[in-house]
Amino acid sequence: SETRKQARESLKGKWGVVVLITLIFLGYSFLVGLLSAIPFLGFLVSIAAIVIDIPIIYGFMMTMMKLKRGESVGYFDFFKDGFTNFKRAWCLTGRLLLKMIAPLILIIVAIIIMVVSIIASFATAFAVGISTSTLGGAIVGVSALTIIAYIVVLAAYIWLFVKSLSYGLGIYLAIDNPTMKPLDCVNKSKELMDGNKGRLFCLYLSFIGWIALAVVVSLIPFIGWIAAIAGTIVLTPYIGFASIVFYENRAGIDSSA
Repeated sequence: SETRKQARESLKGKWGVVVLITLIFLGYSFLVGLLSAIPFLGFLVSIAAIVIDIPIIYGFMMTMMKLKRGESVGYFDFFKDGFTNFKRAWCLTGRLLLKMIAPLILIIVAIIIMVVSIIASFATAFAVGISTSTLGGAIVGVSALTIIAYIVVLAAYIWLFVKSLSYGLGIYLAIDNPTMKPLDCVNKSKELMDGNKGRLFCLYLSFIGWIALAVVVSLIPFIGWIAAIAGTIVLTPYIGFASIVFYENRAGIDSSA
């Protein structure tokens, strides 16, 4: 609650700029999504988006940090800052992926096992000439191997989430320390998050009520989608500022408004 309070204090007098920048950022994401649905062209757009999204997200976080600290920023600065730090953003992402490679591989292997097991169930059922009704029962009662794979996937996702909390401050450290190597940023994040992962998890969990409200309101006919967009535009910077405050408190940086 104290972290959220500091975030709200930091947002005072800045909501207009913050909302407009967030709207531009979300508008870019929406436009990319629309173009990705176009046949042929969509494939090229998707590939390009994969390449440039990481730097743009890096630039957006940099803009949020500047705004939080009272610095002057332009509405489209996150594009400029992102491409200026193109290599750094991808190097940091690469280091993060390497740190989380074990649970990622475990998830991929478990999913492959699930798919193979389900296909094997179908093949066996058709091979022995089981009736359609029996086949339906066979599909429901998947093999023990598939059940184990499901459990492994769930455990791997939890492992991945916990590790992501450990390295969650890496991007802020990279932005604040432009000469620090990406690997050092990731390692420093783990050091700062030692004993604090639960606190960060609780911070994110504290927003669940607002998110649930936005989802419920979005179900209202006609005005629901407008309310959902408005909620996203407000919640995105609110959560972003709260995350920055959390980082500054862990790093010993003055996080006063």
